[in-house]
This record gives sequence, C-alpha cells and structure tokens, in this order.
Amino acid sequence: MAAIKVTRRTTSALANLLLVGVSLVVSTVAGELLLRLALPAPNHWKYPQERYLYDPQIGVQLAPNQRAYTHDKPVEINSMGVRDREYSGRAPAGIKRVVALGDSQTFGNGLAIEDTWPKKLEGELNDRFGHSHWQVLNCGIPGTDTWQHEVILKRMMDAYHPDLAILAFYVNDVTDRYILEPRDVVAATNTFGKRLAYLLKESVLLLIIRDAIASVELWFRPSRSFEIQQAVVTGAVDPAVEKGWRQVDHSLAAMKATANQHGAAFLVLVLPRRDQVDGRQSSRGYQSRLREVLQRHGIPHVDALESMQLAYANYGRSMFIPWDGHNSAIANRVIADELTGVVVGTQAAGHMRQASASSSASGSGVMHQVVLTP
Repeated sequence: MAAIKVTRRTTSALANLLLVGVSLVVSTVAGELLLRLALPAPNHWKYPQERYLYDPQIGVQLAPNQRAYTHDKPVEINSMGVRDREYSGRAPAGIKRVVALGDSQTFGNGLAIEDTWPKKLEGELNDRFGHSHWQVLNCGIPGTDTWQHEVILKRMMDAYHPDLAILAFYVNDVTDRYILEPRDVVAATNTFGKRLAYLLKESVLLLIIRDAIASVELWFRPSRSFEIQQAVVTGAVDPAVEKGWRQVDHSLAAMKATANQHGAAFLVLVLPRRDQVDGRQSSRGYQSRLREVLQRHGIPHVDALESMQLAYANYGRSMFIPWDGHNSAIANRVIADELTGVVVGTQAAGHMRQASASSSASGSGVMHQVVLTP
C-alpha cells in the first residue's frame, strides 16, 4: 500500500509539473501574440549577415565581393569593400561623383541599399538633373569612427576620384584611436552566439525584458561607454571625451587636406542622436563642439537635427527602425532632402554653416566648396 501511495504522489507531482509547464508555454505564446498586436514587430535575420575582415591599418573592413544580409535586407559588397556596385576608377564625362563615409547609419543597418541616405541623395539629385548625372557611393562601414574614416577617405579618393566627399558624423564617433583584435573582427557576425542573440531578438516579450533590464542598469550602474557618450552630448568635461575630441580635430583636418589634394570638396553631415530628435534630450553640446571644430578648419557642414525634429512631429517613431534604433528609410529621406539643396547650392545659405571669416578670406568659402552643378 505504501508503495502505491508513493507512486500516486509521484504521478500527481509529475502531472502538476507538466500542467505548470504547459501553462507557462501557453501564457508565453499568448503574451507574445498580444504584444505583437500592440507593438511593432521585431526584426528578422537572414544568413549570412555581412562579414568583416581584419584590416591592419583601421582594424576592420567589410569582406570584399560578398553577398549577405543586414537583418533581412540584401547586402552586396564590391571588390573595394564598399556596399555598392562596381564603379570605374573615374566618373564618366558629365557625371558628378560623391563618396559617402560613415558608420552603420551610412551603411544602412537593417535597410535595403536604396533606403540608405547616400542612395536617397543619389536618387534626388538625379531626379532634379536627369537620370545618371550623379553617382553617390555608399562607403559606410558599421562600427567605424572618425580616425578610421580618415584612412577610408584616402582609399576612396585613390580608387574613385570623387568630386565631393560627405562624412556622416555621429555622437559615438568622438573617440580616441583603439586597437581591434583580429579574432573579434571575424567574430562580429554569424557565430553561434550571434545567431542565438538574433533568434532571441525575434521575440517582442524578450525584447521588452531586455530593454527593461538595460534601463535599470543605466539608472543604477551606467556603463563607462554610456557616461562618455552622455558627456559628449551634453558637453560635460571628461578626460576620455577630451582625448576623443582631439582625435576628431586631427582627423577632420587631415580629411579636408586629403580632399583638397585631390581637388574634391569636403562636407560633414552632423547626425543627431535619437533622444535629441524625439525631445528627451535637450542638450546640444555635441553639435556646438563639433561646429567649433569645423569652423576652425573651414569645413562646411549640414546639421540634420532641426529637419529630423520637424519630421518626427509627423512620423514619430517610424523615423527609427523598431527595437534597433538606427535611422529608418523615412529618416534617411529627410536627411537626403536636407543635403540635396546644399550639394547643388540652391539652399546653401540656409543650411550650411559659414566657416570662420578667416577661412572665407582664404578662399575656402562654403559656396565655393559645395556647389557641384552638372
């Protein structure tokens, strides 16, 4: 009898555990479905994601001649490691060529190539002047910073001989040089750990939990990288930030010199952080400091903050890729609109910031540098 009672209790316990397990699964699935009805759908990943190779000079480069994905959007990398088609060494007669430099916001993480701001700009310029008068090459590489862009610009100048180079500058580009390990570069995507992380990111419930944990950590124990970026945005004094700004100052001056040596114009596009666009962050310390650097070197620039704020009033969160934070196709269209008039000179006075009086006197005025009429 005792053995029978023990067996019954064991069976009952297993049944209860099974019931609890089934209930948890059903509740989780139901919660996931309900959340998907109320919130944006998560991103989807296809494989392989874009691959990277170690570069002894700048640490990282996109593997040439690859076909892959960024999230679920196709990626084609040409023989120069550029997310674009193959181009001749020089633009054909009658065509103006632009190289677009930057990080993942330029590369277009999670976006089709036609939805990146370089290709939006190319389309708008050709709509204005007729088909195939302009070529805008997307030379963005995710995860790169200004000291790396300095080297990339030299390579693109030698390879493609553009008429204009546009650098998209983002707040996390304020950093000193650092060393990348080859094993870390190769393991940036497509490893088992990365694929598991991508799979988990396809659950809205898990994304909510992730964001909640991150918010708590930032409130009680912010990371050093977060503190540094906040200091950049607000203009607070921080030794690491000051080292970063010194590197930015050096690299931007070198980039202007490189463009001048090749007879090309050089323009900087200042991209705002998301919380500046949606109004959660009112500080403009980042833009003010960068403007001072650019004015000192006589480099014209376009600040996209105001136009993106105006667009946010109409489009809201659709300005950004859900659960990701990168600029969406809508935001890139706004950026391209801002740049188009500047590049052709029709809105130069309104959208460009005149360099210092001394730079104008030396012949490096804004209008002279950026008006490129076919």
